[in-house]
Amino acid sequence: MIENNIPEVMRSILKAQTRIDDGARMARDEMMTQLIQLSKEQIKGKRQPSTKAEPNKPPMNRTGNLRRSIKGEKMREGFATYSAVVGPTIIYGRRVELGGGNWPKDTKFPYMKPAWEKFRPMALGIIRKHLAL
Repeated sequence: MIENNIPEVMRSILKAQTRIDDGARMARDEMMTQLIQLSKEQIKGKRQPSTKAEPNKPPMNRTGNLRRSIKGEKMREGFATYSAVVGPTIIYGRRVELGGGNWPKDTKFPYMKPAWEKFRPMALGIIRKHLAL
């Protein structure tokens, strides 16, 4: 009797695996998109070349290159294990975020960290949305 329903059980297991894997991938995609959007929103306004930027505040937009360079890279590491790297691709993106070089000490214009802090409370809701059974 038990032997008769093994194919049905296997189909149910495969269906559940697919649903879990798809949910994890969709959660990763939405989280990546949300973090990209939040980080781009941190780069505000329009700064004129003649005005000085305020250290330790998010950068103001001048050319739009930094904002446009914020991208995400998706990776799949295994069953229901997905990850993404989000950040600027432009060469000076790290220096703007963390400071350094010939800038005065502690001069930085964070935009990724404030975006991450806004994103963190959203993450669990996104995961629940895509993986709720």
